[in-house]
Amino acid sequence: MRQHTLDDQLEEILENMWVFAEEKGVPLTAENYDREQLRELNDRDLVRLRDGEVLLTDEGRREAEKCIRRHRLAERLLSDILQSPREQIHSSGCQFEHGLRHELEERVCTMLGHPGVCPHGKPIPKGRCCRKSARDTGQLLAPLTEVSKGETTTVAYLQSTDNADMRKLMSIGALPGTSITLKQRFPSYHLEIGNAMFAVDKELAGQIRVRRGSL
Repeated sequence: MRQHTLDDQLEEILENMWVFAEEKGVPLTAENYDREQLRELNDRDLVRLRDGEVLLTDEGRREAEKCIRRHRLAERLLSDILQSPREQIHSSGCQFEHGLRHELEERVCTMLGHPGVCPHGKPIPKGRCCRKSARDTGQLLAPLTEVSKGETTTVAYLQSTDNADMRKLMSIGALPGTSITLKQRFPSYHLEIGNAMFAVDKELAGQIRVRRGSL
């Protein structure tokens, strides 16, 4: 499989093509796109030109789906965590998505609990982290409230629909991949994260999903 490093404009074009071809079922015509950009996408084996029609190749479809995924994850982050105005989410997402690459994309997705749809209700294509999370569900993943006193675990993801709770968990450093030790369960949950101690209530502790043992 070829590796593609696309500039922001080409990524936006691929997104546009994917939405029209895959979600709306609208044929893509060459006259609606810049000729030089189409030639570059064609040279990269991402599209094929046939009788004035533009067709996404299998590789082009995969690359476009990645762009769509980053865009819709960016929208979720802007909506759920940063509480951006709804009317600005799409345009801001267009700018923010290009900064989500590789591990950062997966970290954001994991932090958000592998959301299935964007704020507008459109599906978010699944990534490697989503498929891994689905395989890992079971005994090894549990709410922090089920962890024994003194046990050290690793944060898998945060499962919260409350923006204020999500921001509080992030502020204490309860982020995916972080080691966390439960020091006390009553009257509140005392958590050791790094070299710091934090106290949270049972409801908030239950929103931290942790990985117990080695996968």
